[in-house]
Amino acid sequence: MTVLHPLTPHHAAHSLVPSISSFRPAALPSTYSIDSLKAWYLNPATDPLHPAIAFSIATSVIVFILGEVTGNVSQVDRLWTTLPLIYSAHFTFWPLVTRQVSHVADLDPRMLLVFALQCAWSARLTYQSARRGFLDPRSEDYRWPLVRKALPKLAFTLLDLFFIAFAQNFLLLAAELPQYLLLTRDLASSTHLSALARLKPSHAQVARVPLNVADAVLALAFVVTLVLEMRADNQQQAFQNLKHGALDKQRKGQQLTAKERSAVERGFVAEGLWSWSRHPNFACEQTTWYLLYAFTVLPFLALSTSITSHPLSTLTPSILFGGASSTTKEGLGLLSAHLPRYLTLDTALTALLHPLLTLRSLAPELLRPGALAQYAARAKLAGLVALAEVRADEGTHWNYSIAAPLLMSALFFSSTILTERISGSKYPLYATYRRRVAKFWPVLTPLKGLFLALTGGRRARVDRRIWGTREGQSAAKTLKRQ
Repeated sequence: MTVLHPLTPHHAAHSLVPSISSFRPAALPSTYSIDSLKAWYLNPATDPLHPAIAFSIATSVIVFILGEVTGNVSQVDRLWTTLPLIYSAHFTFWPLVTRQVSHVADLDPRMLLVFALQCAWSARLTYQSARRGFLDPRSEDYRWPLVRKALPKLAFTLLDLFFIAFAQNFLLLAAELPQYLLLTRDLASSTHLSALARLKPSHAQVARVPLNVADAVLALAFVVTLVLEMRADNQQQAFQNLKHGALDKQRKGQQLTAKERSAVERGFVAEGLWSWSRHPNFACEQTTWYLLYAFTVLPFLALSTSITSHPLSTLTPSILFGGASSTTKEGLGLLSAHLPRYLTLDTALTALLHPLLTLRSLAPELLRPGALAQYAARAKLAGLVALAEVRADEGTHWNYSIAAPLLMSALFFSSTILTERISGSKYPLYATYRRRVAKFWPVLTPLKGLFLALTGGRRARVDRRIWGTREGQSAAKTLKRQ
């Protein structure tokens, strides 16, 4: 394995890869008695990731058995509110529990800050889950009965085993990779007794970085995101209360107000934050995990080294050469020398506005013998250069704990596919809502509106269908203020 820089705890090869590869029966206690497990856990030489992995495996097995016995596979859903916090507490206080430090004040303040933020995150999610009845042992995610009905019994059992039970539990553990990274860094920068604290001679020495302005900005952003997520929860709850109250009045033959009639006809919330994102709560949830990851990057960046000055974020070869290695400089120079002269901003704009004319003018060059092979070689070179820069940036501009938010985003993206398919089958207007409002990120919603406005002036018609007349829009604003 080629290492471009001396290893630090921000590199996967420093702690994560050795920890996972060493998780074998020999690393576990000889017996599984309470005393043996306790002694193993409290041993400073135990890798702190090993007890977390063992606990995750045991939890997965229990969840799977409970799901099969009860016929309710939402057992793991009720653990989402607490398991990440348990893992975070394990990593945060592990030096104290194993008596490597004597006082809480000796723990890494950044880890304590992240743990405090996660306590707030867990409190919000627990409250929201309890309010919607998800913590009831008898409740089951409304999507699983539909999936169970669509799949053969064996296929659903395998889905329960590999995804619902094991994959989700491992995901909840992976969500705490930023805390594990911060722990290994703190161990490496101190005189702790653990095996992780004793760095190999080839590893770069690290020092504890005090809390700084980056931590304050990230903490503030986390709190703001959490508040927005709570607001989205409240708006959804207010709409559901309004809709179900209106349906109850309708069954009793009572007259509905314009706001109630709009809620019943549409069927889904589309006001407030939900007019900017189809899943603002999920967007905020993903943002919180990216912010937690950022605690492993931004506070450790020197002011003279920022992402905006990184070679990959610039366009001119002279700036590219300024921060690149000699190998990268040679590759970039070769790439720049062989770029076609006609690849300019003017030609790019012309190609967008007149694609057929551009294609006709480039046909002689593209049909030249060996042209495609030459372009393929250039593309390969560009890819290798970019990959080299990304690898060189590991431990500085990114680290392995980026897997935590990326996995969360993948889960939310895949789960909302089924959610929106169900919503689309229940509510005729949902397809129109999808064309108008972005799935997660609000910045895309104005672009969707602009596209509709530029393609036949459809934006006004779509807006009227979703939010109704002026009377309906006024009612929407009223709900937005709730």
